Amino acid sequence: MTLMKKIAVIAFLCVLTLGVTAILGWEVIQHRIALNEQAPDLIRIHQSADDFPFRTLDGKVERLSEMRGKVVFVDLWGTWCIQCVAEMPAVQKLYNHYRNDPNVAFLIISRLDSPATVRAFAQRHGYDLPFYTMDDGDIPVSMQLHQFPATFLYARDGSLAARHTAAANWSAPRVTAFIDGLINEPERR
Repeated sequence: MTLMKKIAVIAFLCVLTLGVTAILGWEVIQHRIALNEQAPDLIRIHQSADDFPFRTLDGKVERLSEMRGKVVFVDLWGTWCIQCVAEMPAVQKLYNHYRNDPNVAFLIISRLDSPATVRAFAQRHGYDLPFYTMDDGDIPVSMQLHQFPATFLYARDGSLAARHTAAANWSAPRVTAFIDGLINEPERR
């Protein structure tokens, strides 16, 4: 291959890469614009919840059952998922709202990402959410909704209180009202 052909191939690959990056970046921007309006419709359910393990970014195994007594916000996401990335600023805002509330826990659980990938993503975007990872085999059948992000809210008694698929504006007032309602709800025995 001549030098000119090599240069042409390299230039084509660079333009192609920039084009794909621009398209994906535009999709994230479009999702973020749409999220400004779309708060999730959370309908209160009372469903027994399956326990499951997840890992801290340092590899320590924890379980959902250890969070009993708190309202738990679980977001199954991935750095590879455009909708997941698009909703992350709203998830960060919701976390900031409850950051110091001992009655609420956040589990932002990535699947198919390594701890190093999650750390790099968080650092690059300035997120300080409580990130975790999970193996696909550890996701209970009841949580396999076949769409990401998939978000679950658990009541203080450990029951599943709501679930939502797709990106949403988690910082909307109706979300905080729903969580506040769960915090103040008497525990069912």
